[in-house]
Amino acid sequence: MHRRDLLISAATTAAALACPQIIRAQEAQTHFFAGCYYDTAVSDTSTLFRNLINPLRDDQSAEKNGAELSRRVRAIVDTKKDFARIVGLNDKDEGNPIALSVTRAQHDIITITSPGLPNEFLTTISVSAAVDVMTDKAAFRNQNRFESLYSTMIVVNQVIHGRNRPSDAEIARHYQSVFFAAVEELLDRTAKYLRDKRERASAVFQVKNMVMPSPLPIDIDGLITSGVDAAADKSPDARQREMTKLSREIQHIYSLMILDALDRAKVANVAILPPESPWTEGRILRVLQQRLGVQAQILAQPDSTQMNGFEIRAGLIKVERSKGAGTSQINCTMGSRIVRRKGEDLEHVPSSIKDTAKKIAVSTNARTFIDRPDFKRGLPRDVIMGAIRDSARGAATALVPLLKATAEEF
Repeated sequence: MHRRDLLISAATTAAALACPQIIRAQEAQTHFFAGCYYDTAVSDTSTLFRNLINPLRDDQSAEKNGAELSRRVRAIVDTKKDFARIVGLNDKDEGNPIALSVTRAQHDIITITSPGLPNEFLTTISVSAAVDVMTDKAAFRNQNRFESLYSTMIVVNQVIHGRNRPSDAEIARHYQSVFFAAVEELLDRTAKYLRDKRERASAVFQVKNMVMPSPLPIDIDGLITSGVDAAADKSPDARQREMTKLSREIQHIYSLMILDALDRAKVANVAILPPESPWTEGRILRVLQQRLGVQAQILAQPDSTQMNGFEIRAGLIKVERSKGAGTSQINCTMGSRIVRRKGEDLEHVPSSIKDTAKKIAVSTNARTFIDRPDFKRGLPRDVIMGAIRDSARGAATALVPLLKATAEEF
């Protein structure tokens, strides 16, 4: 099967996260491929290492160095002639480095039982990958222009349906196919957004957080538990790390939805900076500094306050499950507001709206899934994340008028 055949709408859900459409310059910029990385602290028994890293590295007796996937990814990069042309890719360590990383790999198996018939199995493979363009300094050559930091993530889910539970070798092959498909889609999307020349922004916004409900709903708790299990993380702070990881992933989902909503509304004078990128900070910066010999601190977290900037504070207000006849439903509510920092204080904007409740963008959406005794499944991760994405899309649409009003005030 061709890799791109994996990205079909019925069997695959692909979501690019936080594609900032604000990278622009007076002249074309030059980039080079720095490699594909992962966190070397990952356990050898994790699904990521067992199904992706270990099978694809050339020398399985060598120690993990975090860049074992680079050669395979480079082979894909070399086939993307349009990507190379659009981003000005060269084969030297010159220009802005482009680094890819794999951030999550896990799967769930659903067992379907029918009287008198063999069991059926639905296996959902989920792989998250990211791309980052980094520089050793910000390029604030023009007012309100942030030109050279780019971060986007994609989540690809592939469903495999069969009469037999897939073997470990079959699951590993599926993981690798999904990963390669994610890399291809990442490169295509990066080329698209890097060439998207937007007007100079009059205001810049950044999604700064994503608060989880407290106490944690059962389905969010399940996402965290499944993430810890997939990572085979036995450390005392494993749950907190997975909570932070999930929160930041949802930040990137919301950031993408805001970009899409701005595009639909044809708002061209508002720029969205990417959220903080944990895969850049935790996995790539040190390797990149060593390779490039960069002495200065590489910019990973843009300071939106330097650019007539505003923070978008967001959170999941409610995530709950309801049971029907043969089905269950995941209901998700997301909300957000815009603030401007004034020293240690935060000003809730836009100021022209006096009713505080009308300064909050809220959306509730739901996803339904089969829930019967003959349809035995574990955590419906794909359904939960689907409901979160739908709520993020609705909240982003409601946020656009507030973004426009805020930009017009300053």
